[in-house]
Amino acid sequence: MADPSTLAALRAEIRGLGNSGGGFDAVFARLGEPAIDAALPWGGLPFGALHEVRGGLASGFSAALAGRFLHQPGALVWCADAALERCCGRLYGPGLARFGIDTDRLLLVRCRGRREILWAAHEALRSAAVACVVVELEALDLLAGRRLQLAAEAGRAAGLLLRFGRADEAPSAAVTRWRAEPFISDDRRCWSLDLWRVKGGVPGHWLVRYDDETLSVAAIDQPFDRPAAAEGETAGQGAA
Repeated sequence: MADPSTLAALRAEIRGLGNSGGGFDAVFARLGEPAIDAALPWGGLPFGALHEVRGGLASGFSAALAGRFLHQPGALVWCADAALERCCGRLYGPGLARFGIDTDRLLLVRCRGRREILWAAHEALRSAAVACVVVELEALDLLAGRRLQLAAEAGRAAGLLLRFGRADEAPSAAVTRWRAEPFISDDRRCWSLDLWRVKGGVPGHWLVRYDDETLSVAAIDQPFDRPAAAEGETAGQGAA
């Protein structure tokens, strides 16, 4: 458990954001690519739910999704693991801006280990002042995930589980589970997106590019054999 002063400060800052409005007029956020939105049972990604993201572009794709969720009123709470920051780098404001994230709406919570991360994420997801919560985790058991899902349902916020470490097939409370990897197509850096689990829907795969103007993804034609990029652009974890 975090020390009392840290917890009190987090509660006070989240309450202070309530004046900006936390009610949601829509129950989902569109990704901007019709083929992907149509593949999702809700026509987009629902609020009040958890969404898991893994892969080499997990940070960048999570930032892109967070930017879409911020089309609704409320704050973005990013629960960062201090240990992961030391090895992967910290969030970079100009990189987040590329994904439409106003840093005035960002509350970065640096946590010392899994226990603090889960507590901070739970509190943030329950708040009506929050639109989206990004949760950096290496491991998450089904019980802890279910508690976060219930918190998201209570607060109507969207939760993004930014998963590091080895992929696993273990059951998850997340309603969608994604893999995001870099891909080179016609000398452009693109994204390979796999929706490999979706409740009530069918998994899918898309090659997309991110449009800085529309802040959305757009499908590209399926290329022939092309090598995956060695490195990809991310908004967080040391990316510009």
